[in-house]
This record gives sequence, structure tokens and C-alpha cells, in this order.
Amino acid sequence: MIGSVARRYARALFALAKEQDALEPTSAVLARAAAIADDPGVRQVLRNPLLSAARRTDIAELIIGEVEASPLVDKFIRLLSDNQRLDSLPGIERQYQNLYDQDLGRVQVTVRTALPLEEQQQNDIVSTFSKLTGKEVIPAVVVDAALLGGVVVEAEGRVYDGSVKTHFARIARELAGNATL
Repeated sequence: MIGSVARRYARALFALAKEQDALEPTSAVLARAAAIADDPGVRQVLRNPLLSAARRTDIAELIIGEVEASPLVDKFIRLLSDNQRLDSLPGIERQYQNLYDQDLGRVQVTVRTALPLEEQQQNDIVSTFSKLTGKEVIPAVVVDAALLGGVVVEAEGRVYDGSVKTHFARIARELAGNATL
């Protein structure tokens, strides 16, 4: 449910920002607001069903002041507050960013590796996924020693798993399956 709510709000904000030729500044301010709402202490308060309307408005005012919101984002955050959706800000920001990336013809990919990548390795992955998606690739590299080796790439909702850990797990399943024969 939260995903569909975030998508609806993000689409509406994106349409308004595009109409006002303010996609990038809206993205930046929304990211700052989402970071505040995603803080564990703030998130806990925002998810409290007993939070009064007055207190929600106060929190919205604090967020608006902290991020130096444009009039568009100011109204948007107040709308979220009125509709008891301030806790959806992080999800809305992710959805907005996806729409913004699509509009610019780019895609964000997460690359998980067991060891830090050399520059050429990262460039090769970016090039491969740029060809695969037909878009400009914005990589986020995460080192995850649990992979043992290889790489796992998440792009456009798909996972491309070339990790040693997954390879070993596949071999173990195959061996276990043959052992029962």
C-alpha cells in the first residue's frame, strides 16, 4: 500500500515540477526532506497514529524550514501533513527520483562486490549496463564481503547475480538434489 501511495504522490509532484521547469531543484529539496523524515527518531514520531494534527503541522513546518523548501515543495509537504503522509516522504522521494531518472534517460544501478572495484572494472560494468538498458548508468558501488567474490548488479528492478556465494549455493542445491536419487 505504501508503495502505491508513494507512486501517486511522486507522479503528482513530478508533473507539477516539470510544468514549472523545476525538476532538479525539486529533486534536491525533496531528497533533503526525505532524509529528515527517514531519521529513525523522526520516523518513529511520524508513524505514531496518535500524533495530533497540530504536532504534524509543527513537524512539517520544521522540515520546510530546514530544507529551505520552494513554494511547490512547501505546499507539497503541507499536503502530506494534512493527509497524514509525512512518513511516506522517503518512499515518495525514491519514486520521484526514478521518474526524474527516466525523464533524463538514465538509470541508477547498485553494484555489490566482495572487494572494491578498480576503475576499469567499474567502467566495464557501467558500459555493459548502459548497452543493456539503453540509458546512462549511474552506479552506486557497495562492498559486501559476504559475496565472497563476483558481482551482483541491481538495475531497473532486476538482479543480475554473478556472485561466488550464489554460485556455491547453486552447486550445493544440485549436489543435494543428486544425493537423494
